[in-house]
Amino acid sequence: MTDTTASTGLSIKIRLILTPAMMMLTAVSMYTTYASLNDSILPEPKVPIPTPLGVWNCSVIALGLSVAIGLMLFAMKLAVIDGHKRLGIAGLVGMTITAFISIVFNMDVLYRTADREFYLRYSADRMRGAYESFMAEAVSKLETRRTELMRNIAKQEGELESEIKGLRQAPAGYGQNARQEDYKLNLLQKTAVVDLEQIDRAMEIKKQADELLRSASMASLEEIDRVQAELRVVLKDLAAYSNVPLPAVVKLDSPLFAVFANLFDWKHIGFKEIFFLLIAFFLDLGDIIGFSLLPNRTTTKKTDLNPGPKPGPSDYWYRENPVVLPPTAPMIPYPPSRAAVGALADLRDEDVAPAPEQSTADPDAVRTITPSPYAGQIRRRRTGLFRLRR
Repeated sequence: MTDTTASTGLSIKIRLILTPAMMMLTAVSMYTTYASLNDSILPEPKVPIPTPLGVWNCSVIALGLSVAIGLMLFAMKLAVIDGHKRLGIAGLVGMTITAFISIVFNMDVLYRTADREFYLRYSADRMRGAYESFMAEAVSKLETRRTELMRNIAKQEGELESEIKGLRQAPAGYGQNARQEDYKLNLLQKTAVVDLEQIDRAMEIKKQADELLRSASMASLEEIDRVQAELRVVLKDLAAYSNVPLPAVVKLDSPLFAVFANLFDWKHIGFKEIFFLLIAFFLDLGDIIGFSLLPNRTTTKKTDLNPGPKPGPSDYWYRENPVVLPPTAPMIPYPPSRAAVGALADLRDEDVAPAPEQSTADPDAVRTITPSPYAGQIRRRRTGLFRLRR
């Protein structure tokens, strides 16, 4: 992302507009965080606070946590705007970690506000689904038992008919074998009647449960709990007939977990879920991300007509105070080599003579250089002494 160190030069007019706007976004984020915490996780303890609109039962912990997260994000945004911090990839990850709690609660409140019947519908469907699955399993076992009983009776009737027609080893007629098969058929029919009557009663119970689920309005959490209690009273006999255990009491999730259970269910993810997730994210970080992505103003560079190294302060001093070197002084290449520097170190002070003072009234006047009387007299450098002259 763009470096924001140059943003310290923001004008007062821009700061007066930008800072209140960010404060309002922070206030909205604080409200959504408080509302979600108050409804889902931290409803207690509450402190009654009198207001002009009535008594406000304030959740102290939820309010403190929402304000702390909002102020921390606001301070980090100001640090980015003032240039103290840079919002790069690592900075975006850090701010996302800090704002994660707020983003989660933003998603919760925005989703439930857009679909006000979502939580009741989700709770009712969750309770209804648990007991409908139980009834489907119980009915499946009962129908399997009914089919098995009817198959056994039909098989025994076929055995009896085969004996009477002489299709087996004994001759045709109602003989000894036929009487035995008839006895078995009679016994099987009598025992099957009892089981079939239980199955029919279980089916009647299932119809009662279906009617109860169909007629219940379930417009509030209390009605959902009431319908569940009535269903458990009705379905206990169905569980006894089918040998299927009654499901445990369905405990309703908090609104926050209901939203995210629906959000992470791949069967229910659609455009609405993705849209509200993006809104929840950009409500906290959209302002600073947009500010950091704006490019800085580019400055026009002037073309240098004289490229090359620029003169330093020492160059100007030597222009004002010219010196003369003896004819035997070696030429120093640029950059100077060690041999050239060593040769200059052997020069005496008298070998380099400054030029006489000249008037600087006329900048175009030609300066004259007077050779030193000691030019050409070079002495050996003393041991341990290293002096560099220009």
